[in-house]
Amino acid sequence: MQLRPAAILLALGLTLAAVTGCSEQVKGSAIADTNATTPEVTAPTPTSRKAPVSTTAAKPTSPTSQKTGDVKIGTKKKANGLETCGVLKAADVEAATGGKASADGGCIVTTTGPSTVITQMVTVPEAVDEEGEKKQIDIGGNTAWQVTSSKEDCQVTVMLTDDPDAITTAFSVSVLAIEEIDTCAAALKLAKQGFDRIPNA
Repeated sequence: MQLRPAAILLALGLTLAAVTGCSEQVKGSAIADTNATTPEVTAPTPTSRKAPVSTTAAKPTSPTSQKTGDVKIGTKKKANGLETCGVLKAADVEAATGGKASADGGCIVTTTGPSTVITQMVTVPEAVDEEGEKKQIDIGGNTAWQVTSSKEDCQVTVMLTDDPDAITTAFSVSVLAIEEIDTCAAALKLAKQGFDRIPNA
């Protein structure tokens, strides 16, 4: 592409005007200042990034306090080394229900005349049934809960200790009746018998 003469002259004129303008604005000569000091440049020191450290230690929350609230322990019981399903015997079940036990102890014992299913276990407080009507009671000075799912099904759980190092801190008994009996009365009687049989700490 060829530029027209008028365009060339206009471009030259603008260039000369710009140069002239710049030369008129600059006056005097540049003289180095002998008193000036060269600023010392210090390389930035790399800093390590660390996660903020909390000054307040988190207080551990025991499963007991999370699940069941404040627990009162009037009689501290042994919680370690217990046989999980061997606290109650067949004679205890028969005395509480009036029936004939099918076995001498165990996690689950059934009876006939009346027909019942008894569950016993040294366990954790999380085993407390949350589905039924829950009532806090006292067994031997310790916090306990009675949960009634229906008139045929009742559970009683009693705390054995508040030791944070213990794993199984409760003893629980459930009574499920096929025939007409007072399941909560039977469960409470068995829970008290089991609690008394467990050695004190």
